[in-house]
Amino acid sequence: MNRTGPPDPLPVHQLLLSLLATEAPVACWYERVLPFSGTLPQLTSRWRHRRAVVAVVAAFRSLGQVIFINNPLSGLLLLLALLLQSPSVALFAAFGIAAAHLAAKALGSSWDDRHNGIYGFNGALVGSAIGTFADLGPPGAFLLWTLAALGSGALSSVLVHGPGRRLHAATGLPPMTLPFCLVTWGLLALVTLADVPPLQLHSPAMVPPAGSALQAFLLALPRGFGQVFFCGDLASGLLVLAATAVASPMAAGVGLMGAAIGALAGLASGAAGAVGLGLWSYDGVLSAIAIGGIFHAPTRRSLGVAALAALAASLLTQPMERLMPLGLPALTLSFIVATLATLLVVRRALPTVVPVALHAILTPEEHLQRYLVTRRLLNDYRSRLRGAVGGGAWTSLAPSADPALLGRFEELFERLDRDRDGQLSLSELVDGIEQVPGDPDQGPSDPAAALARVLAAMDLDGDGVVDRAEFIEVMLRLRRLWDGQERLKRYLIPVDADGDDRLDPGEMDRLLSSIGQPPLNRLEQRAVFGPERSGLTWHAFFDRLLLT
Repeated sequence: MNRTGPPDPLPVHQLLLSLLATEAPVACWYERVLPFSGTLPQLTSRWRHRRAVVAVVAAFRSLGQVIFINNPLSGLLLLLALLLQSPSVALFAAFGIAAAHLAAKALGSSWDDRHNGIYGFNGALVGSAIGTFADLGPPGAFLLWTLAALGSGALSSVLVHGPGRRLHAATGLPPMTLPFCLVTWGLLALVTLADVPPLQLHSPAMVPPAGSALQAFLLALPRGFGQVFFCGDLASGLLVLAATAVASPMAAGVGLMGAAIGALAGLASGAAGAVGLGLWSYDGVLSAIAIGGIFHAPTRRSLGVAALAALAASLLTQPMERLMPLGLPALTLSFIVATLATLLVVRRALPTVVPVALHAILTPEEHLQRYLVTRRLLNDYRSRLRGAVGGGAWTSLAPSADPALLGRFEELFERLDRDRDGQLSLSELVDGIEQVPGDPDQGPSDPAAALARVLAAMDLDGDGVVDRAEFIEVMLRLRRLWDGQERLKRYLIPVDADGDDRLDPGEMDRLLSSIGQPPLNRLEQRAVFGPERSGLTWHAFFDRLLLT
């Protein structure tokens, strides 16, 4: 696009970032303690040009996405869990994943979606269901069921890419495992009604139920995880639980909460046998993780909502089974209904629980970190804003800052202050920042003019000079903002309700409400948004966070 006017000035926080060029963002505790947790993006990026390796990693991610974990090491553990349950379940799951990925590629889906398992997990579930319910004994049955698995896996991607995306665009609700349910019900109904001799169904072998209520409850916890993949074997359930914990200990904990709630609901209903098999728990596992860590950042409020969703999913399991025609299994229908209903209710009744954008889904740990970073930055900002509106002096972060970090900023000020007068001049700042970043769409900016704005912005008390305390305060704020900037951006995505990449007063109030802060008063709104109360770009908002 051609620009007719002068280039827009670069945001102050971007101009100052070159002063932090030697500083490294602080890693979170779980990144240091649990190096194999999270999504391990390096495994995909490192081998991106090795198609066979990338395909295997994507298949493992697809297995993990069944239970909301995008970790290939977890996927390997899940494959072992399926093999322990039944080699045929593992094999047909692989068929379903392969067909789903090939179909998604043919449909023109994005590389990131395919290789993060977004398309493959429904195919994995379809294949697992076929391996569980298919009778492979009759002659020719294996070949026909293989073709059915490949076709059904491909069809699941068609549903995700077409109706699934339209559902999300229209309602903001994800399709989750609904494509798996629709494809599997259609296949099982077709086999039941057609009665083709090589294609026959059999009932899966049932594990003997637990004896006491306590034993049933304890068995329900790991088996609730296993039943997500049609694994009733205790060892398989323990492996599924371990796979979840490898990627996200928090997801495993929230899932255990959902499994326990489902087990207690089943025991209260007098279904101890089914409870011990995990049949009252698997829907609760999925609903709890979805609400309490995936689609909402895990806070006390969202975890409470997740517990209610898990209870609803568990209580719906038996009624759903009775409503199914032809004796078809309900599969994950209870989870789908309970989770989608909860997302709708929370959206209307608890707007302070901010949802997580679908493309930002990582782990509950990362979502919690985003929430905590946002709360800290906005609480600091709101405190400074009140002081600025009330005419008070700016408050300092120095008393609570890391002494080593303070020492580095002291040294930086000494290097910049060449004439040793205890103040920074424009020429000293220009010499200190070797290269001012430019916007490639706008062309190069004027370094002197840009840094004059920076110098004026660093003058927190408005006395016309930037002294040591002001410089250190701005650098402390910048470091805190830099450490949390990407997480703050991810948190802000769903707050931007109209999608215009700007923050308006209503969205600002919702953002503050999500961290327990009251809305802006009239004077604060004027200070933040100006007299016309027009929206702020994200860069302008970050400058407010830095310099207010």
